[in-house]
Amino acid sequence: MYFIQRGPVLVILLCGGDKSTQSKDIKQAKVLAAEWKG
Repeated sequence: MYFIQRGPVLVILLCGGDKSTQSKDIKQAKVLAAEWKG
C-alpha cells in the first residue's frame, strides 16, 4: 500500500503485491501518484 498527500487529503493507493513484484508495484504507484498530481 502506498499513499500521497494532497493538501489535507490523504490518497491511499491500493496497488501492491509481494516482494517478487515490489519494483513493479512501486513504479505503478509512482505513475498513479503523478496522474493525481496532474
